[in-house]
Amino acid sequence: MKKHDSIHANHRVQRDYPAKVKFCPLCGAAMVSRMLMPENAERKVCTRCGFVLFPGPKLVAGCFVIDDGRVLLIRRGIEPAVGKWTFPGGYVDFGENAAEAAIRETREEVGMRVALGPLLGVFNDSAITVVVYLATPGIEAPSLTVEATEVRYFAPDEIQWHDLAFPTTTDALTAWVASTRKSRQSP
Repeated sequence: MKKHDSIHANHRVQRDYPAKVKFCPLCGAAMVSRMLMPENAERKVCTRCGFVLFPGPKLVAGCFVIDDGRVLLIRRGIEPAVGKWTFPGGYVDFGENAAEAAIRETREEVGMRVALGPLLGVFNDSAITVVVYLATPGIEAPSLTVEATEVRYFAPDEIQWHDLAFPTTTDALTAWVASTRKSRQSP
């Protein structure tokens, strides 16, 4: 492979981490399952250097871009869940905080600069923790990208619940819809 060849991440494979790790990320030796004390938990341990793999969820951050009471959703152009609806978001890079990642991912996926608002919530799926912020759109209209083959604003009663990408998408949208109902009921 040439130094500057680029690839697209296979996100289906990414979800196999850390369960299917076979080799030490530090020295390359084989990893084996061992009982780790004093936690009494089975962990993968390097047979050469003793590195212990402590699994944790991958952190994802995204934005609910809200305009006139409607939320911006994208139809995914990449796996997993290609063709399904979700909000702009993606993995938080090492050294980046969740708010920065939410803004960056929104810019990458729909070409919009957004003003970040309050935290909507934190939602969990077995291997992923998703941090979702409310945001207001900047001056750019949302655009299509490889990751977002369709972009559209949805009012709460227009959301296509049967066609959502992930359980965390459903959970976050459910929380947002509930918050819009509460704000309409407040005096």
